[in-house]
Amino acid sequence: MITMLAGCHGKAPGECKQLCSLPEAQQYRTFKVYPVEKQFDLYVNCADEKSCMRDSESPHDYYGQWMAEDNKAAPFLVERLKSEKNERVQWDIIYVLRFMAVNGHLRAQHQIAEVVNQVAAAMKGSFVDRLFGDNWDVKQSREWAKEIEANTR
Repeated sequence: MITMLAGCHGKAPGECKQLCSLPEAQQYRTFKVYPVEKQFDLYVNCADEKSCMRDSESPHDYYGQWMAEDNKAAPFLVERLKSEKNERVQWDIIYVLRFMAVNGHLRAQHQIAEVVNQVAAAMKGSFVDRLFGDNWDVKQSREWAKEIEANTR
């Protein structure tokens, strides 16, 4: 529950509702026209927008997958990952980079795997997760870092 609240930054709720009100195909086309920075803001900030839920899937999932369809967002995401302090947002970035990697969009980009490995290794998880011994996000990030490394060779 705490992790979900951390993912809601409240920066784009109006934009989320507006985008989510569109039919899926038009939503996709609109999303893909936005600059990478705007796509990222929507990806991170629309996660908990109830009007965006479809078949129990949040926009977070499909916005991340739409960003990963090519490697256009990779330079932005890597730079953002280097400077991001919020582990939930780091996890979100690694999620998209993993999709890019397994889809073959990051071949021969070893520097991306290095950055992801460094960030994932430094992740500690929330206090509550550490208290109860459930660091799923941290473990998942480290697994994804291995997948990214394997797919950037």
